[in-house]
Amino acid sequence: MPEIGAGRKAAYFALMIANVAVDLLVPTLVLVALAPTGMPAAVRLAIGGTLLTGKAIGGRVETGEFRWRPATVAALVPTAAIAGCYLAGIGDIASMVAGAIVSGAIVVGDLLRTRPHGKAGRRIDGFAMLVLIEVTASVVLTSISGDARFVLARTSIYVAIGGVVVLATTWSDRPWMRIALKPVASKGDPVRAEAFDRAWRKSRRFRMLYRAMTAGLGVVFLADAVLRVVVVYSYPAGAVVQSSLTSQLPLIVLIGLWFAAGRGLAVPRAERLLDAELASSPADDVVSEATPRRRI
Repeated sequence: MPEIGAGRKAAYFALMIANVAVDLLVPTLVLVALAPTGMPAAVRLAIGGTLLTGKAIGGRVETGEFRWRPATVAALVPTAAIAGCYLAGIGDIASMVAGAIVSGAIVVGDLLRTRPHGKAGRRIDGFAMLVLIEVTASVVLTSISGDARFVLARTSIYVAIGGVVVLATTWSDRPWMRIALKPVASKGDPVRAEAFDRAWRKSRRFRMLYRAMTAGLGVVFLADAVLRVVVVYSYPAGAVVQSSLTSQLPLIVLIGLWFAAGRGLAVPRAERLLDAELASSPADDVVSEATPRRRI
């Protein structure tokens, strides 16, 4: 069978990398870009966080179904709340808490609006629930301290929550990497996508490969959460830009190692199992109840 969608596969990976790059750089870019306003570093970092919240509400960019309208609302309205409260003289911490509360309200509203999965409503990306958890944590953490280093370090809590959520899916029927990589593995071919689902049902080894990649990603997030705090507090309070940039390095290195291991070891093995399933007759998937299902 000829290779299908090689260009789409490359574009998918490029968008995934760009997606991670945006998540890493946006808070620091906002921190630098808003420096002429005279806003405290903590407030500027909080605004950068609201932009990432908006991006997360939009969904996964690489799917081609990014929801620009809710993403724009979730990014700009809390930003306006933070800036408005600060300019009104309410105070740094109160301004950041106000922005976090507005973000939370928008996330909850979006979840309620898009909850139906039928034609009357759209199914939102699974990241939305994670965003809600992180925004809730943001309200609590922001109220504790307005120190810029603390605002940077609190990102570790969000990363740790993400790691726990990813790990929690490992032994479910929909581990994180199964959802993320199925479009890549199927290469836009419906027949190959059906073979992917059959391989998932029939092959324990196939399932273990995707679960191993999922668990590895969760461990990467948890390790980064710890290292990020160490890096941030190894810098003096005034070196916010430097600590913000340096604190991204552990995640870049860990993600690189995880990606190399997955692409070099797990993915080729999973592709061979998928190709073997694709070569078999779909009728092979119909097994008599009296006949045990053969493992690949």
